[in-house]
Amino acid sequence: MARDPRGGGSEEDDIDHKSVKHLLDSIGKIVHDQVKNGADGTAKKYIKELKGDLSKATFSSEETASSIETCYLVKEYYNNHVNGGDVSGERNPCRKEDVKRFSDKEGAECTNNKINCNKGGCGACAPYRRLHVCDKNMEKMGRTSMTTHKLLAEVCYAAKYEGASITLHYPQYQEKYDDSPSEMCTMLARSFADIGDIVRGKDLFIGYNQKDRKEKEQLQNKLKYIFKKIHEKLDSEAQTRYNDATGNFYQLREDWWTANRATIWEAMTCSEDLKNSSYFRQTCSDERGGAQANDKCRCPNGNNQVPTYFDYVPQYLRWFEEWAEDFCRKKKKYVDIVKKFCREGENGKEKYCSLNGYDCTKTKLAVGKYRMGNQCTKCFFACYPYENWIEKQKEQFDKQKKIYDKEIKIYTEGAPRSSSRKKRDAGGTTNYDGYIKKFYGELKNHGYGDVNNFLEKLSDEDVCKKVQDTQGGKINFKNVKSSSASVPGGGNDVVAASGDRGKGASADSNSNKTFYRSEYCQPCPYCGMKKKSDGSGGWEKRSETDNCTRGNLYKPKGDAEATPIKILKSGKGHKDIEKKLNEFCDQINLDTLNSGVNSAGGGGGGKNSNNQELYEEWKCYNDVEKDGQDGVDDDDEEDVQKVKNAGGLCILQKTNGKENVNKQKTFYDFFYYWVAHMLKDSIHWRTRRLRKCINDGTTMKCINGCHGKCDCFQKWIEQKKKDEWKPIKDHFYKQEGFGEQGSEKLPHYMVLEIVLEEEFLKEVSEDESENNSENPHEDAQETK
Repeated sequence: MARDPRGGGSEEDDIDHKSVKHLLDSIGKIVHDQVKNGADGTAKKYIKELKGDLSKATFSSEETASSIETCYLVKEYYNNHVNGGDVSGERNPCRKEDVKRFSDKEGAECTNNKINCNKGGCGACAPYRRLHVCDKNMEKMGRTSMTTHKLLAEVCYAAKYEGASITLHYPQYQEKYDDSPSEMCTMLARSFADIGDIVRGKDLFIGYNQKDRKEKEQLQNKLKYIFKKIHEKLDSEAQTRYNDATGNFYQLREDWWTANRATIWEAMTCSEDLKNSSYFRQTCSDERGGAQANDKCRCPNGNNQVPTYFDYVPQYLRWFEEWAEDFCRKKKKYVDIVKKFCREGENGKEKYCSLNGYDCTKTKLAVGKYRMGNQCTKCFFACYPYENWIEKQKEQFDKQKKIYDKEIKIYTEGAPRSSSRKKRDAGGTTNYDGYIKKFYGELKNHGYGDVNNFLEKLSDEDVCKKVQDTQGGKINFKNVKSSSASVPGGGNDVVAASGDRGKGASADSNSNKTFYRSEYCQPCPYCGMKKKSDGSGGWEKRSETDNCTRGNLYKPKGDAEATPIKILKSGKGHKDIEKKLNEFCDQINLDTLNSGVNSAGGGGGGKNSNNQELYEEWKCYNDVEKDGQDGVDDDDEEDVQKVKNAGGLCILQKTNGKENVNKQKTFYDFFYYWVAHMLKDSIHWRTRRLRKCINDGTTMKCINGCHGKCDCFQKWIEQKKKDEWKPIKDHFYKQEGFGEQGSEKLPHYMVLEIVLEEEFLKEVSEDESENNSENPHEDAQETK
């Protein structure tokens, strides 16, 4: 009888339903016992023949081991058989690669060409930790004279280095993120299980680049050959049991792992830094029942029992759980960051900024009034990476969720497999699913055949329950809809009327906000925001009806001289930026074909009328006056002198589109807007469009095949420098109050440097700087 998945564990089913991590490990225990009883319960001689002996791999027959302790034997194996004068590093399991095993910026790898069967809809996402598992020595191990003992030594050698790598890097990660939920033993258990999948031929990760993929393919071919040789040395009865026409020897490899996993776990937990490290649940057997592995992640009193059973959990499910844990931790961090930069002002004063970098207490979209200031550009730079990150996470979640039911049906109902899985098992008529098939059967029998029950437990991870900020969006994986928008409301400056704004799966207070970009990263309401009058300290819209079409707008004086500034339109996010830049580059190519010269790069001088659609034509003035609307809104406190002190007024004339009003910004706001978007676009050029096109050498030349992108980038630079930055700088120099006219005689260029550095050269902590993919100091210097 299936157990109610919402309950806790019980003696009835031995399943721990506390969270997905507990669920997977407890079912893994059941599967392990089934596999082990099949191997040494009914035919113990099979397991006896497969069990390796490190001392036989380490020492010759004339030598005697001074210790039978696993860590000592692995060390001696390295000294006697691996090191041997080899200083090339080829036999180093980690290959001496200086890589981070955990990252606060990088995430899971879900790319189809890196995960086995993703082309066929597998949907697994390899965690960042998995990308550089220390198994390189196994890729270099020889084929001749390979025995079960030497194979065990090689796997233990890899496990020992992998354990040391995790033990070295994870504490740094934990120190930076003290809310990281998994203890050291859990991280080791995850890598232990990945090594088990490699040995058993069930690893889904096929490599992060072409070289790595080739090496992993060579390793699997080598393991097939080694197990073929091990099979040949078995007695006839054992050979019959493990016969495999495919040449994969999956059942033999699974039983070999079962026979030797305890030794491999000891090798993985050799580090003395693991003292007092405990596994997350009680799994060790003693006279009183259950006990916890609380010293070096090992069971107490010399009990040679592996505390984890993750190695009997299908890799896809393990990775899904690890992905969710990483997502929840990073979302909590991101929400804290955008809250700080969008709502928390200097010296404890609150502010209300939009994701576009506008001060919503001064901005009134209904009349085209745009104000930045109050360091709201920091909100812009904080929301920009968060918005892109949350969209990517939603895509990864959908991919993993989508194939849950398929996996269940494949292993419990015999549903058809993907073409890539058929290819992996090609070469014979048998298909041994082993522990994977057993696990999905148990998962289904205990009430988790429905993906929603699984996702409910996924939300019960401790770190997911710590996301309590309602404006940031609490986490509930169960009720996430595949069609839900991760960024309701869009990223435009102008939003719809109140009754239509924010529709979509994540917009209203009653919908799921797991993949919501938060209330902190939204456009300003149509009429702006103000502090509540009841003294509660909260915020409220200036008008719930959007009836605020009057306000203190300004106009240039009749004889005021305009500075025309024609700027290339910028996108709101990665996809929109890419779209705008593609349109710009297409126009470059079109004008080149039509006239033989790159006229589009000259700021809109091309003959093609579509050219004008790429640009916004602003006019900036020093001399302004009110537009005859005194006293219409008591909350509008600006006056003409304040606008003049902000460098004057910049106006974008009304269009026939949705924004059928004049856009008005003070020159300072227009200046900050332009610099912020220029920096964002330049980051997109460097990190996306040109990332693989520029030679990293001293010459920084464009590589072959990328000249179209590089040529367009050159035209983009010319547009920004000549046709946009020059008139902006010219208008900046027209301001009175400093330069030769100022009392301190500060030249304009020096004031400009100070403004750029104070606004855009942000001295942020490491936690905050994760939102900036490039060095802001370089950006500020380049702009000057």
